[in-house]
Amino acid sequence: HSSGPVQGTLTIPERLQHIPEAEDPGFFEMVEYFFHKSCVLIEDRLVDVNMKNMRTTREEKMKKAHGILKIIEPCAHVLEVNFPLQRDNGDYEMITGYRAQHSHHRTPCKGGIRYSLDVCADEVKALSALMTYKCACVDVPFGGGKAGVKIDPKKYSENELERITRRFAIELAKKGFLGPGIDVPAPDMGTGEREMAWIADTYANTLGYTNLN
Repeated sequence: HSSGPVQGTLTIPERLQHIPEAEDPGFFEMVEYFFHKSCVLIEDRLVDVNMKNMRTTREEKMKKAHGILKIIEPCAHVLEVNFPLQRDNGDYEMITGYRAQHSHHRTPCKGGIRYSLDVCADEVKALSALMTYKCACVDVPFGGGKAGVKIDPKKYSENELERITRRFAIELAKKGFLGPGIDVPAPDMGTGEREMAWIADTYANTLGYTNLN
């Protein structure tokens, strides 16, 4: 078996070429590195197989393929919210939460909400991108999303967790990051059906009260 010469022009960006040897690479940088590695491998197939029925020059097909790949890579939206919590003992503290919507090529976005002290913007961006790719691989019609609240849920009472969850849901809904046709959360580390019920109830009784879905 022999194959023709590779004609692709894509390469891994210089800013990401150190990733395989890096001691502590960023999570989203690792996802970007493997995305670009995949692009290099698939470029000719995209042009010569997937676009073979397009009645245009190979150069124009290349431009379109490169444009689509550029659209796929970045996160469409990344939201950071900060809100106060009054603890059961009367003390106040600030809670930080994130939601990333990687792709709206298919809606709604879908992805879990995790409660962990490791949560950060880089993590939710990376996990939302991976969710997009996982859905695409099995042809599930959703874009990728992921959210997180930077807390250790074991250190909060049930009442405190309910206040955190409901307030986080309100903050997401106000910015268009929550809704059955927009962005659908799911359980993840530190969350379960209880938190999903609080979110659904909060949305149904506030911004979502007119939503037929």
